Amino acid sequence: MTNKIRKPIVAGQFYTANPHKLEMEIDNYLKNVKLEKEYDNIFAIISPHAGYVFSAQTAAYGFKCLQGKQFGTVIVIAPSHNPIEFSISVCDCDYYQTPLGDIPVDKKIMGKLLKSDIIGYSEIAHKREHSLEVQLPFLQMVLTDFKLVPILIGYQSLETSRNLAEILYLTLKDMKNKFLFVISTDLSHYHSAETAKVLDDKVIDAVKKMDAELLEDYIRSGKAEACGYGCVETGIMLAEKFGIGNVDILNYSHSGMIFGDYAQVVGYLSAVFY
Repeated sequence: MTNKIRKPIVAGQFYTANPHKLEMEIDNYLKNVKLEKEYDNIFAIISPHAGYVFSAQTAAYGFKCLQGKQFGTVIVIAPSHNPIEFSISVCDCDYYQTPLGDIPVDKKIMGKLLKSDIIGYSEIAHKREHSLEVQLPFLQMVLTDFKLVPILIGYQSLETSRNLAEILYLTLKDMKNKFLFVISTDLSHYHSAETAKVLDDKVIDAVKKMDAELLEDYIRSGKAEACGYGCVETGIMLAEKFGIGNVDILNYSHSGMIFGDYAQVVGYLSAVFY
């Protein structure tokens, strides 16, 4: 039987397609990070998903926390940027491929998730989406021997997040292997740096307070922006269900810091739940 492989679609665009160069670049991003403390019992990280030139240094803060740790399964929850109507989708594949190799998909967990009426397959959504893919080379650099559960959220809402968090909790609560959540999101888009900071601070406030409903209120009222806010809400709800009480903001940046254009920026956040 031929294995079904989800091929990388933004290698050569969002990050280099050259394996050796990619390893060196990620290694340099990680070396540039100086964490204030060592993190044990990591439950989840929040990580941006833009092109590496813009957001990889911020992303490296979360992944730096994972170096030397072991996780049997990594569940990546990412938003869909494509106009495809679906609620929640896993990927109908055996492996997710990057220039650094193939990551096996945890078919056992995927099978359990698919028993839910709200989770299905949207093959075209996964084929077109970058927000999940860009997390994977970093994971391959800091972890070994893990399986992947790739989840895309299409229609983001507090209800969708609540349903997904409940399903994941029931699926994983008795799991003996250690697992990790990676929550993929960027923050505000194409505002001045000053406006972006005001909007992004609201997201950071809700994350610090671990308050999914507060984040939803900020988003709906226009006080905050995040393209993966539903993913963040899911992560917060999961932390509550699993009794995780600590979160640290590791790094915040925006695209203007890279090229010096502060007129229209995109915000990036790295955080860790533990």
